[in-house]
Amino acid sequence: MTEPFDDDRIPAMSAPSWSLRIGQGVWNAMAEYINRGDHDEHGGVLICGIADRPEGPVLLAREFVPAVDGVDYVPGTTGYRALTPAFLTRMTKRARRESWTVLMVHGHGNHGQSVGFSSVDFDSHESGYGALLDIAGGLPVGALVITDHAVAGDIWQPDGGRASLAMTTVIGPNIRTLYPSPRPGLNDNVGDDRQARLFGVAGRAILARTRIGVVGAGGAGSLIVELLARLGVGEIVVIDDDRVEIHNLPRLIGSRPLDAFTWLTRRPWNLLPAPARRWLGNRTRFKTSIAARAARRANPTVRVKQYQFDVSEPEAAAALTTCDWIMLAADTATARLVVNKLVHQYLIPATQVGVKVDVDQDGVIGIVHAVSRMVMPETGCLDCQGLIDHTALAREALPDSLRRAADYGTGEPAPAVAALNALAVAPAVSELMMSLTGLSEQTDVVHHRLIARRGKWARIAPRRSEMCTTCSTNTTSAFARGGSQPIAGVRLR
Repeated sequence: MTEPFDDDRIPAMSAPSWSLRIGQGVWNAMAEYINRGDHDEHGGVLICGIADRPEGPVLLAREFVPAVDGVDYVPGTTGYRALTPAFLTRMTKRARRESWTVLMVHGHGNHGQSVGFSSVDFDSHESGYGALLDIAGGLPVGALVITDHAVAGDIWQPDGGRASLAMTTVIGPNIRTLYPSPRPGLNDNVGDDRQARLFGVAGRAILARTRIGVVGAGGAGSLIVELLARLGVGEIVVIDDDRVEIHNLPRLIGSRPLDAFTWLTRRPWNLLPAPARRWLGNRTRFKTSIAARAARRANPTVRVKQYQFDVSEPEAAAALTTCDWIMLAADTATARLVVNKLVHQYLIPATQVGVKVDVDQDGVIGIVHAVSRMVMPETGCLDCQGLIDHTALAREALPDSLRRAADYGTGEPAPAVAALNALAVAPAVSELMMSLTGLSEQTDVVHHRLIARRGKWARIAPRRSEMCTTCSTNTTSAFARGGSQPIAGVRLR
């Protein structure tokens, strides 16, 4: 039925390389249809968006369309089975209308750890993909051959280039990375690294090549950065435009009084005119600098990139598109909007953390909440949960002077304590670690909410609206569109 794998026709890969990101739901639908256990071949088409990363282009899976056996997938003239020209043309034209890329998918009727194209497969690509490129109108086309545990790809580019697929990442409660064949084993000695005794040498290697974005470097964000560095995460992207103030010091991990210019409160500096003290106070250290310093002290090998911008700035949002996970620790509606869009538009998992202490007008403490909300592609987004305040979005979009007027009278700053931040951060970072290293036994994405004064945790299943323009797969949504459209909430230049 198949011939031995023959990858020699694809030029040897050189950076940048291509990869595929696919949600667990789309992967399951595709793998269950292709690899049915009947030892026969089946096929279909994977519709994808495209994004750019430093390592190379990323295909973002949006939808799997099965090819009906005997109608769209029929006995081939040279090989065993083939997708019909009519089906391929129909799918390619459909993708072109929406600026999608199409990948033809089939299996070889096996469930092994390795997979590759046969010479017959390559013959069919070389005889037909040139015509498909013309129909695609300037977008790549390609093919995948899959098993349950391996994926190989042959990508044809409009400029005449051709590349194999470096890896496929399946995004779900457990993040899985699939290759054409197993990677060489890791022989590093765990030694006395007690955390590696939990997730192993392979887990340690996964964390070392992972890039995590942290939005907000305040009380919760600084703690996240510290924990990620100590876990051995390879690169951390920290985004925050705030500087350290004296009242931040009790909960800003790694901060020192000197960072907030506390000497301004002592003689003779406190005798300076108020404008001079304000001018000096506006030149304290950025919170990102504190986080980077603490991370490097914890782990000298960690790479930290600082963006001293609001997340709505194009440079900051662009940096997040290159990340493997985003930790959202900022409390603005704009930050929630931007990160929420990134999760679903670029298929990047995220976790939103936060603490809220309810205080009435008499200063009486009410409910104390700590939340850790994992946000995954294919699950309900933050907007579907009613967690993005659109009135606050409008207020935050105002110029500074108007925003200050709009904020007037909204109340004093809420209480904030480092220990409460830890209640939200520890579950979030632990869940990230379990997911990336394959230790998670969760089958569904849930949001965790602690009512701290009662010591009571709640698990909340996210909702997903089929009309949502962020996380649904309707024709108006941003799901898997990657760089083909702007990110909502990011300022245009």
